[in-house]
Parts: sequence; C-alpha cells; structure tokens
Amino acid sequence: MASYYLDTSALFKRYVQEEGSDAVNSLFDKGEPLFISAITLCEVTSNLRRLVDVDEILKSEEFDILRATFLGDVGDNILEVIELTTKIILLSLDIASKKYLTPIDAIQLATALSLAEKPVFVCSDQKLRRLAVENGLAVLDPTEP
Repeated sequence: MASYYLDTSALFKRYVQEEGSDAVNSLFDKGEPLFISAITLCEVTSNLRRLVDVDEILKSEEFDILRATFLGDVGDNILEVIELTTKIILLSLDIASKKYLTPIDAIQLATALSLAEKPVFVCSDQKLRRLAVENGLAVLDPTEP
C-alpha cells in the first residue's frame, strides 16, 4: 500500500477548486495513508484567509466552511498530522543549507523524509518537487496528467 505526503500546494486543491483538484480528491478516495506536517494546519488556514482578505474571492462564511472541512479531515483522521520535532527541524536546516528554498518548504520536505516508509510526495511546486526527487522521494504533481 502506498502512502502520500501532501504539501500545502497540493492539499489546498482539496478545499479550493483549481487545476489538480480532481487528482487530489482521488487520493482521498483511495483510502491510503495521507500525511501532512503540523505546519500545514497554519499554512492552509492562512492561505484560505488570504482568499477572503487579500484576493477577495471568498466570503467569510465560505472561509468558515472550508476551514471546518479541512479541520474535519484532520479530526476524522483522514489526514495524519506529523508533529514538528527537533529531528525534523534539524533535517530542514540541512536541506536549506544545501539549496535555497523557503523555510516552510524545507520543513515540508524534511517532514516527508522523516517518515519511516518513504511516501509519494504530492506537490504542485516545481522546485520543491525537484528537491524531493533529489532526496529520494517519488513525486506526484496533481496538475499533470
């Protein structure tokens, strides 16, 4: 059985309809393990709020529904949250010391690499996908056929 680690760029497609949403939703339908980092909780919530306050695409009521749906997936254990540990932070420092990437992306990659059985890294960010491959992970871009 495969397992999947979803970074925020991919997971967000579950809650906001955009290119790649169908592929992400099909992962949820498979019933295989889906992992996210604890930092993803804040990142998804912040990105949803951006759609209200900055992009003005969503209304506050829609934000509340999408946030509740996301937290419901977490609460129902559909998404397994990987807590940030000192080991993950130290690995993210090592990753960020070798190639420039944002701190959040370094933590996302380090979290996926920390899992005992290497998951498929699901991500829509080209640079992060490339770094995941360089670090030995299989990748899936939900926006590609």
